Amino acid sequence: MKVKNRLVSALVALATMGHTAISALRKEEKEKKPEERLLSFEDELESVDEVLLKNTLNSIELPEEPDDMFLLDTFIEDITINWTSSDDSVLHVSFGSAKITHPEGGVDKTVVLRATAMLNDAVATRDFEIRVSALEDDSMKIADVLEIDVNTRVSIHGIVSAFLYASGDHPEYRAGFYVTDKTGTIYVYGNMASDVEIGDEVYLRGIKSIKYNTPQIYNPYDLNIISRNNTPSWEAVDSTKTVEEIYNLGKDAIGNVYEFDAHVSKNQYGLYTLKDINYKENGAAFKYYFAGTITDECENYASELKGKENQIVRVKFAVSANQAWDLRGDVLDIVSYEKLDEEEK
Repeated sequence: MKVKNRLVSALVALATMGHTAISALRKEEKEKKPEERLLSFEDELESVDEVLLKNTLNSIELPEEPDDMFLLDTFIEDITINWTSSDDSVLHVSFGSAKITHPEGGVDKTVVLRATAMLNDAVATRDFEIRVSALEDDSMKIADVLEIDVNTRVSIHGIVSAFLYASGDHPEYRAGFYVTDKTGTIYVYGNMASDVEIGDEVYLRGIKSIKYNTPQIYNPYDLNIISRNNTPSWEAVDSTKTVEEIYNLGKDAIGNVYEFDAHVSKNQYGLYTLKDINYKENGAAFKYYFAGTITDECENYASELKGKENQIVRVKFAVSANQAWDLRGDVLDIVSYEKLDEEEK
């Protein structure tokens, strides 16, 4: 009996030593860098699940040119698969099915479908690229939109080139934005101004209208951002005329964009003006050529001129008018500027 008890005690001691040794080994392995670790028993179990998930995901095949509606695997044996889309407006996933909405504007889009597979505590993902063809580009040249009759449905494809703010400079205060293509620039007024940024390539549809004798697209009912961080094409900008020559064009200047050098001034009422740089010589010192109002609460028309009083500024300028046909407009871009010498003020 004593021998038996001694044997049991020895086995218990050996087991305790073994458990202690294994615990110490696990602790040592956890403290090592991942690339230095040995594969433990628990790691091996998790790795088996991960390998199974990855093999399962790799076995999934999606069509290169899918139908407008197609099915997605959500369960394969004991594996659950969830799907997400990088652009829900183009490829919408719901309850194991995918629905394609072809983008407008003539530019195809690549959407990433991500499959996330789960088994026990293991998770694996795989991305699938789906190229969705665009509808035929039905957009009009901006130059043609400027000439078309009011209350006509129009569509344009161009680059967002400037904003007009109703108050402050936060996106929620944007009253509208300008879109530019190779043929011209037009103002887009309405509720989608906070959705875009300068440099966005957009396709939009709306109604051609006239406000304050100036053409615009009013409240677009469809807007598709095709790409971002683009540079507008200024091919249609007229850089051959001075401020005075443009002003003397009267109605014919409205809707056009010009690039010119001008003198910036501001009166006691906060009215900013762009005058001909030779205004002192031709006696037009107090004639307001292009003007806009700016206050601390409201920045519009000439917001880009703020802080540049008594400077010569080269600008790209979209000409519009008020109800009395007096020319005014919006600065789309400040190309350069320089401060005048004291004797020239």
